[in-house]
Amino acid sequence: MTLTTTQINYLNIGLMIVSCLLAFRFPFELFLFSYAILGPLHYLTEISWLHDRKYFTEGKPGKRVKHAHQGWLILVALTMVALIVGFVAVEGAGEQASPKWEITLFYLVFVTALLVTVIKNRLAKAITLAVSLLLLALFARSRYYIILAFFLVTIIHVLIFTGTFILYGALKGRSLSGILSLVVLVACAISFFVYVPDGYIAGHYVRQSYRSFNGLNSELIKLFRLGSGTTAAEVYESHSGLMIMRLIAFAYTYHYLNWFSKTSIIKWHEVPKSRTAVMIVMWLGALALYAYDYDTGMAVLYFMSILHVMLEFPLNHRTFTGIGKELYAMVV
Repeated sequence: MTLTTTQINYLNIGLMIVSCLLAFRFPFELFLFSYAILGPLHYLTEISWLHDRKYFTEGKPGKRVKHAHQGWLILVALTMVALIVGFVAVEGAGEQASPKWEITLFYLVFVTALLVTVIKNRLAKAITLAVSLLLLALFARSRYYIILAFFLVTIIHVLIFTGTFILYGALKGRSLSGILSLVVLVACAISFFVYVPDGYIAGHYVRQSYRSFNGLNSELIKLFRLGSGTTAAEVYESHSGLMIMRLIAFAYTYHYLNWFSKTSIIKWHEVPKSRTAVMIVMWLGALALYAYDYDTGMAVLYFMSILHVMLEFPLNHRTFTGIGKELYAMVV
C-alpha cells in the first residue's frame, strides 16, 4: 500500500512521539539500540540511494560536470582514508596526533559539495573557495574547529538536517501536516529541557558501551551552559546529562525512523536484488560485530556513519537552497 504525503507526515508525528517517550524512559539504551540496529541499515540504504542519484552532484550533462562529480568523490575517499589512518595511529599505535588535517579535509568536502551542486558561476566558485580556505585557516586554532566538525557528523546531521528536510518538504508541498510535524519535532526536542524525571540509573554495560560518545554529551552540556561537562557522573547521573542524553537518543532514533518511513516517496528500496543481498549481508555482519563487542562495532561503523554524512552534503546544500527558494516564492 502506497501512503500519501499527508499520511506519511502523520505517521512521522507518531514516530516522533514514540521516540520521545522512549527517550524519556530509556535514554542511553534507546540510543545504543538505534545506533546498532537501525544505524547500519540506514547508512547502507542511504549510500545506495545517493549513489543511484549521483550523490546529487550532477546537473546538466557535460564533461565539466562529470569531472567535478568525480573530483568530489575522490576528495571524499581521501578524507575517509585520512580519518581511518589517523584513528589507527592514535588508537592502534598510541601516537599523540592532532586530527586537524583530517578535519580540514572534512570541511573541504562540505565546501566543495556546495561548489558542485549550487554554485555554477566560475568566479563565484573561486571566491567561495578562497573565502572558505581563509576562514578555515583563521578558525583552525580555535577549540571549536574540531568540535564543530564533531557536531556536524552527529547532532547537526541527525537533528538539524532532519528538520530542514521536513521544512523543505512542507514548504514545497504547501503542507500543513508537514509544518505540524516540524512543530512536533521542535516540541519534542524542547521537552527534554522542560521535564526531567528522576529515577533513571545507567548500568555498567550501558556506560561501557556508550563511553566513546561521552565527548558529544560533554560538549553539548557546555554548549547549553548546563554544567562543566568534565566528569562521567555529570554525563550519566546529573539532570543536565540526562537532558542531553534524551535529546541525543530522540534525535538519532527519529532520524533513522524518518528515513525508513519515507520508502514509498524516495523509493530507496528499488535497487537490484544483488545489491539488496549485499546490503543485508553487510547489515547482519554489523549486527554480529555489535553483538560480539559493542565498542568494536561502534568504532568500525562510525566510519561508515561519517561516510554517509559526507555523501549527503550535496543533498543538504540543495535542501537549504530549496528552502530559500520556497520562502522567496511565498513572499513575492
